[in-house]
Amino acid sequence: MFKQSEHKLIDIGFGTVLVFFAAFIFIPAIYILKGFSGLGALGDPLVLRAVFLSFFIGLIVTFVNLIFGVPLAWVLTRSKKKIVRWIDNLVDLSLVMPTAALGFSVYLFWGTDMGLSRLLGIEGGLFSKGPFMIMLLHVVFTLPYMIRSVSAAIMQIDPSYEEASASLGASPFTFFRAVALPLFSNGVINGSVLSFTRSLSETGATMMVAGAAATAPVLIISLKNAGKMPEAAGASIILIAAAILILVLARLIFGKKVINLDKIYPSFERKLSGHVRLKNALIFFFYGLVIFLPTVYIALYYLFNFRLMNVNQLFGSILVSFGVAIAVTVINMLFSLPVSYMIARDKFRLGGILTSLNEAVLLMPTSALGLSIALYWRNFFSSDILILILAHLCFTFPYLVKPIAASLQEISGAQQEAAYSFGASTKQMFFTILLPQIKPAIITGAIMAFMRSLSETGATLAVTGKIKTVSILIVDLFKAERFDEAAIACVILFSVAIAFLYILKRNQRVSR
Repeated sequence: MFKQSEHKLIDIGFGTVLVFFAAFIFIPAIYILKGFSGLGALGDPLVLRAVFLSFFIGLIVTFVNLIFGVPLAWVLTRSKKKIVRWIDNLVDLSLVMPTAALGFSVYLFWGTDMGLSRLLGIEGGLFSKGPFMIMLLHVVFTLPYMIRSVSAAIMQIDPSYEEASASLGASPFTFFRAVALPLFSNGVINGSVLSFTRSLSETGATMMVAGAAATAPVLIISLKNAGKMPEAAGASIILIAAAILILVLARLIFGKKVINLDKIYPSFERKLSGHVRLKNALIFFFYGLVIFLPTVYIALYYLFNFRLMNVNQLFGSILVSFGVAIAVTVINMLFSLPVSYMIARDKFRLGGILTSLNEAVLLMPTSALGLSIALYWRNFFSSDILILILAHLCFTFPYLVKPIAASLQEISGAQQEAAYSFGASTKQMFFTILLPQIKPAIITGAIMAFMRSLSETGATLAVTGKIKTVSILIVDLFKAERFDEAAIACVILFSVAIAFLYILKRNQRVSR
């Protein structure tokens, strides 16, 4: 075992990390909740309509993700076909793709005569800006959350269950519905929560396709820019409270058998099992038309509409975006490791509390989160760039903690004890036992945090209107209808997303 003095130093280090988490992550995120005076603005019909529209769109998007995401996750997890492996590799593309570029790409594909309507010989776009196009956009970037959450749960199912079901004469559909579905129901719930809250949060891309419709995050930015802070605070409070309530409800449901399907209909379910090819064709057609093509269409548009733009403006925005993303990723890597360890090992019996607080920050809408962070840090600093870094530090932190904590939980504590029993110091134990095993999780978390920072618009707009990140630049160019110039910036981000997706997939293969 390690020496008493080393033990005290480690505890002091963990205490310092807890102070960092409280002062830089959680308290700034919920600071706006102290402004209950803003709740009077909730009687404003404009705020109520925006909040209702956000919740309505979030529910519809979650329902669509359930209908198509669950069966798609099932096929991707269990099929060994090469084409399915290719599709599985592409699913995460819209997850790492910055949403500003996604919003522009989706609008071009569905809303202009330069997209799908050109192939169909239709003048004008297939859909106009408004709630329906917002739903199409939100399905694109939320579906991967459903697929990955459900896939992770499906992979935990013992294959012997299916063999036992088949030996008893159960059809594949009966096994899926009555045996497998209850077993991976927590993955379905987790995917639903992430889909809903991610839809509730999106700002920048939504601005591009919203038209006259105003969701709550978009309205928060508009109110903030108009100087109507009480109204903006009121809308922010209800969104943050909703995120926390959703987390609490999900926690209450987790661990319970929420799907209980005991009745069996052998003949009917056997007939359904005979239509597997049709079902697979439908879900892959949906993925190709609604997810993949709208995601990559920006690259095709750029090829046929190449045009140079103001290089200085683009270079400056890229420099700011990458500088902020690198800074927050490095800082978060230093502090996420000890927080993840405390969660995984329930250090000081704070594992459950830290998990809940971390997930609460993860689920909070970023426009509301950004406004809360800006109000908090304006009490101490006036520098826009410093507050911007602190804002990005806050909402990217959970993206590192979740995979690292999950990886640490899979490592037996007996390995650490064995290292200590052979006289290893804490430093030696970490670098020789823990680090090699959690390295893939660190890489995954770092990529997700970096891309999340690079793509964020809502929190950035809530913090400052002066600094132009590349995502903000795309939104501004889009509003000015300078599509060709916006496409260049989008393709740069698209290329970064492709590169990181390759690294992510390679890292996952090494991990397995």
